[in-house]
Amino acid sequence: MSTPLSLQVTAFEGDRCIASGSLASVAEKIKEVIARGEVAPVLVFDDQTGAQIDLNPRTLAEATSPITAEPLESRNAGRPRLGVVAREVTLLPRQWEWLGQQQGGASATLRKLVDQARRENAGEEKIRAAREALYRFMTAIAGNAPGYEEALRALFAGDVQRFSIPTSNWATDVRKHIGKLAPAAFGYAPSPLDAVIPLTKREAVLRAFGTSEIQAIERITNGASGAGVFKVTANQTEYILRIEGQPDGLRDPARQYACLKIAADAGVAPRLIYADVNAGVAVTDFIVPDPTSVERSKAKSLRMIVKAVRDLHDAPLFPGLVDYLEGVDMLIRRCIETGILAKRAIEKHLKFYGELAAAYPRQDLDLVSSHNDLNPGNVLFQKERVWLVDWESAFAADRYVDLAAIANFFTTEESEKELVLQNYFGAALNDLHRARFFLMQQANRMFYAMVVLNFVAAAAPATKLTAADMKGIRWSEVRGEMAGINTNETKVRFACALLNETLPAFQSPRFSHAIALVKGNNSR
Repeated sequence: MSTPLSLQVTAFEGDRCIASGSLASVAEKIKEVIARGEVAPVLVFDDQTGAQIDLNPRTLAEATSPITAEPLESRNAGRPRLGVVAREVTLLPRQWEWLGQQQGGASATLRKLVDQARRENAGEEKIRAAREALYRFMTAIAGNAPGYEEALRALFAGDVQRFSIPTSNWATDVRKHIGKLAPAAFGYAPSPLDAVIPLTKREAVLRAFGTSEIQAIERITNGASGAGVFKVTANQTEYILRIEGQPDGLRDPARQYACLKIAADAGVAPRLIYADVNAGVAVTDFIVPDPTSVERSKAKSLRMIVKAVRDLHDAPLFPGLVDYLEGVDMLIRRCIETGILAKRAIEKHLKFYGELAAAYPRQDLDLVSSHNDLNPGNVLFQKERVWLVDWESAFAADRYVDLAAIANFFTTEESEKELVLQNYFGAALNDLHRARFFLMQQANRMFYAMVVLNFVAAAAPATKLTAADMKGIRWSEVRGEMAGINTNETKVRFACALLNETLPAFQSPRFSHAIALVKGNNSR
């Protein structure tokens, strides 16, 4: 019996997914792989049953040949065939007696009883069939993978949490395909969430939307922290769903959601609709930013950002976490410990940064509710207002942290930096404000460079940078690449550009003047 060309299948070359779709379309990709002479085995799976499809030359030839229509079967006039199959049934005498008393006779009654049982057990049968499909796929593609047997036990026990632990380390494409098959195997109704939301977060996401019907879900980004951000359409309304990554010393959903709620009440963050601290799941309004074609002067854009930041800083105080400069110190130490950046490669940076950290006021600071990560991806323009998003780095901090980020990411000229200060401080602006603003710009650059390099060190431990590797990369070349630093190479470029921008500022007369001014103020 030939395999239908419309059958939906997925093909793997080893543990790498080649293609997914109809057998006819997937077969073309398979032939390309075979023509390359690859040595990894090519396996094809039925998407519905998980069964492996026999891949022989005849099947490939049939799948890639033109489809010809077959003539309709001629039928004789008369009663249509019902597909009834006669087979032996063995019952006890009392059961035959009861069947004989039923209207329509024994055969009709048995058919009704079978159909009723199928309806009542349809859910269980679907789950059983889905588990068998997933079992077949896992056995064929991951039978030798670590944790395979434990994953199977969890699958047939219906334990999502246990199942997710061993499978989380399997090959990426294998995990993605498991993500397509697993929801049905664990009893979830078909949903746009399938293959997008991790099984371990499925219940939390469903609780977040309650009785609302989810029509669509689209991944917006997957941040360096591991958090996933999605646009969800539920009951014809668009929302932002955020699923947090693994908590650490900086990322704490309890603090993050508290900050987000304060910022939303202050009118600078989208409305917080739902938050589950334990699950790390939050839902906010979806903000539609202005299209890139909207013309707005640089000065107006800066005024809008500064107004939002000033409103944030006037809001009730965020929970505290750490002194910002102590956080930078920690990141520098961690970066050097990883070995990605030799200490001698940034010895000049460390010397000047040490002067900055020693001079900058650290006691009795006028702390404010600070976003602490005002990069362009977290600032959305919408008509006459600005929205700030992504609050995982927020905590009570020095007001100059946010102002420095505005200067580093949104200005190019000194006159624009002065405009930021004038709009923030007004007539009270003085040289001490300017000195602290300038010093925090350098600390902020060090912060971002160290954060990015620590991410690269974790993802690619073999990466080692020298002073020579850092040369020639200018901040002006990468300033507009913030949204695209999603590879280790672009992250390294970004970090090196920041360090290269910082060193001339450290070595300038303005730096020594700012240090002296701040020190003088501290001694009063």
